[in-house]
Amino acid sequence: MNPLFVVVSLLSTLVAGLTAADRAIDTSLSARAQNLAFTNSKWIWTPTTVAGAARAFRKDFTPPLGKSLIAADIIIAADESFTLYVNGDEMGPGVGTHFARRFCADLLPSFNVFAVEASTTAAANGALIVNILVTYSDGTTDTIISDSSWRSSNTVPTGFEQLSFDDTAWAAATTVGTYGAATWGAVEIPTNPSTVAFTGSHWIWTDVAGTGSTLPAGQRAFRKTFVPAPGQVPASADIIITVDNAYTLWVNGVKVGTGSTWQHGQHYRVNLAPAAELVLAVLATNTVASAAGVLVSMEINMVEAGRANCTAGLFLGTDVSWKSTKGAIPAGWQLPGFDDSAWPAVVSQAVYPATRWGTVTVGTALPPVNA
Repeated sequence: MNPLFVVVSLLSTLVAGLTAADRAIDTSLSARAQNLAFTNSKWIWTPTTVAGAARAFRKDFTPPLGKSLIAADIIIAADESFTLYVNGDEMGPGVGTHFARRFCADLLPSFNVFAVEASTTAAANGALIVNILVTYSDGTTDTIISDSSWRSSNTVPTGFEQLSFDDTAWAAATTVGTYGAATWGAVEIPTNPSTVAFTGSHWIWTDVAGTGSTLPAGQRAFRKTFVPAPGQVPASADIIITVDNAYTLWVNGVKVGTGSTWQHGQHYRVNLAPAAELVLAVLATNTVASAAGVLVSMEINMVEAGRANCTAGLFLGTDVSWKSTKGAIPAGWQLPGFDDSAWPAVVSQAVYPATRWGTVTVGTALPPVNA
């Protein structure tokens, strides 16, 4: 057992007697949390890497003497995937370097551990970037960045995410780049209000298609299902969408809107009822044999269980994780609970902004829809 854990656990017990009033600090995405950025964080990895192999990272944090921690707001991205843990509790997964995920978590008064399991399919590009804003009971804050003070492991030991795990034999993480480095570029960060954009989303369709391909006329059905991590409840979503040539959009079975001019996308705001999953469904029409594509970006705001004043967030865009069918479109396909497991994955034709379609103008947000 980590000796430091024993000491700080005793301190945590003493501080745990703080009254509710002492801890009644608004830890929502306030002005200070809105300023979360990766500017000072470093892209880190293990000293060596192998494509496809998972890696483990940990950052132990103990507040200064006389300070008591209450909460953390976290932004994180990885090349290519990660799962974040705070004090042993899984916060959720993420994929890709263009879109960050945003989490918030309650903290123990003293010793806390932020742990990440990450992996990459390209041995040369493994990278993780994190920025954490911690809030104390007196309303003051500190920032934790990803840098060589994090510890790393080439394997993922059982229980590595737990408070009591001893990481003293782990190597220091290696800095592999500064934020903004050409390898990874800028990372979109969820905000409240939303700043959703098409950048990084894929133009998708059902048929294999390269530049200049002509796709047959007809309708195609597309679906994306998002299942939040335990303790997270999607509360609202900002969705921008365009389709070459026309579409109808449903969210959780509720018709949200239509469009028929792909050069001008629509921006929808959707208030979400509590549900076990979030389902986007798009009926896309290629009106004549020509190029065709669906382009969607969505920013989801989520409430963390037990933290009514905290909103976490993430981006979802069109990519090869979407499902579609080229055959007959079955009844009820746009509803939650529909089984699309037999539907094939879509084909990515290009990443926005693509030369075939160029830049899409998005209108102002339409009045909110309840779904």
